[in-house]
Amino acid sequence: MTSPVNLASITRPAVLQAIAEYDELGQAEFLRRRGFGESRNFRLVYGGRFYDSKAIAGVAHGYATGRFVDNSEFSGGLATVAESLNSLGFVVDHGGKHARGGLLWDLENTTVFTRGGKSAAYKFVVLRWAVDGPDPQREPVPLSKVRVELAALLSPFAVGDSAPHPADPRVALRSSGWWTLELPDGVKEEGLTHQQLRRLAIKEDLAAGLNEGVREKLRDPLWRDEATAVLTRRISELAGSSSA
Repeated sequence: MTSPVNLASITRPAVLQAIAEYDELGQAEFLRRRGFGESRNFRLVYGGRFYDSKAIAGVAHGYATGRFVDNSEFSGGLATVAESLNSLGFVVDHGGKHARGGLLWDLENTTVFTRGGKSAAYKFVVLRWAVDGPDPQREPVPLSKVRVELAALLSPFAVGDSAPHPADPRVALRSSGWWTLELPDGVKEEGLTHQQLRRLAIKEDLAAGLNEGVREKLRDPLWRDEATAVLTRRISELAGSSSA
């Protein structure tokens, strides 16, 4: 009879070996060879990149113990794989019960402005600026307080003839799980276009910034480092490594 999988036997070096194998083979081939499926809600984040957490844990178990296991031999939830990887100093991104991922995976799926075949890094530049901010990390502030600073940061990443007005990404980010845009009393977002909200943000000097949940997560240095790494990679992919 096969003994139960003991995830406590996994070591950090073994996890790094599994990550290296994943990087060498690519996701599809790694999962195929090792008998795992793609993660839906739990993803290991390392160096700003995402890995299928259960597959990494199973392969790491093999490197640590000599016994490689497949998808059917253990569960991959919060109390098993995530807890094991967290205890070794790794970040596991996850969301709610029916989510496809957590806050970090949200960055991987954020839609961006495109013009002339080029995709803009504007949202990620603003988020990176916010994540790098002081404690409390870039809580909502009026546009006038940061307008000049953000304009200078956005300018090198222009995909058109000029960089966007700083109000543009601050308004566009409202659809992200990272951001809050504070509207005046009595104003409802429903039915308002981006351009209408943009004009309102400029006219009323609306406050915007990282939401409370994200600011709380950023108090964890390890999570903050991975958030910074994900944002840096996204900026590099969209704008080119020389700009980032």
